[in-house]
Amino acid sequence: MVSWSALGRSCGINLWKNHLKNQFIAQNVAFSTTKTIRADHGRTFAMQPSRFQYQKFKDMLHFYTLVGLIPVGLIIFYCNVFIGPATLEKIPDGYNPKHWEYHRHPITRFIAQYVHNSPQQEYEKFLHFLDEESQKAKLRALEKEIIQKMGERHDYQAYYYRPMVNKYMRIEKKTGEEIMQRVGDDYSE
Repeated sequence: MVSWSALGRSCGINLWKNHLKNQFIAQNVAFSTTKTIRADHGRTFAMQPSRFQYQKFKDMLHFYTLVGLIPVGLIIFYCNVFIGPATLEKIPDGYNPKHWEYHRHPITRFIAQYVHNSPQQEYEKFLHFLDEESQKAKLRALEKEIIQKMGERHDYQAYYYRPMVNKYMRIEKKTGEEIMQRVGDDYSE
């Protein structure tokens, strides 16, 4: 029993119990901006709340401003001042313009060339999607028609059809027929 109480004291259970009794009393601590603590060497230290979150926020704001906004702002300034918008010109004979050459602003051209797909590729992807969906619709219609015919003719109950089992049943039937051909029908001997 002594070991349990010693274990409780070492794990801080007594501190927890004392904390429950006196929840709102902070001993030996007074938070005030006017109260000062005097050390032996004559200087004073004013106790005040922590400003850690505020300092961290300022540091992160300055960091991401320097890393993100300033370089992006310089690139935009350079593109607008030194490169400028594109102008329309006559297309030479035999030249097929690329899809990004139709955009006016240089940053938009860069994004169209390196980030987005071409409109032709997007159109072909959409056509592929439409083709896949039409194939699925045809398969669903065919499956519906098969189930309807099976119901009309009382041909085969659809909910009993299991393709994997039927495959093995056909193999087993074929093996059984081969054995019957070898042995024969007469078991009376």
